Amino acid sequence: MIFKIAFASSDGAKVDSHFGAADRFYIASLNTETEDYEITGSIEARPACSGGSHEVSKFETVLEQLSDVSAIVAQRVGPGARKFIEEKGKAVYQIPLDIEQAICLFLEEKQWEVDKWLSHTKN
Repeated sequence: MIFKIAFASSDGAKVDSHFGAADRFYIASLNTETEDYEITGSIEARPACSGGSHEVSKFETVLEQLSDVSAIVAQRVGPGARKFIEEKGKAVYQIPLDIEQAICLFLEEKQWEVDKWLSHTKN
């Protein structure tokens, strides 16, 4: 199965952005059968948070841009954003590591089985 994961990252190498402040998400396609992955692109986003406050409509805009991912990974995710993301049916994780290290954790723990990632993103 192929799952897509969005990583809040400034450089495509490390998870170093807060979800609400992220202006770029890198998309990885994870093949659970071969345990391979590929960074397939990135999405520019308008940050949902500004100066410690946020607008729910901006969370919605970011999630629309990430509609085909099963999971979102950020360095930090506030409780309001976490609740909103989870209510929209996406898994959300705080993993302040390199993207490659985060993907290794997903593979080791078979996270898509544990959290029942959405089937609409499987190929």
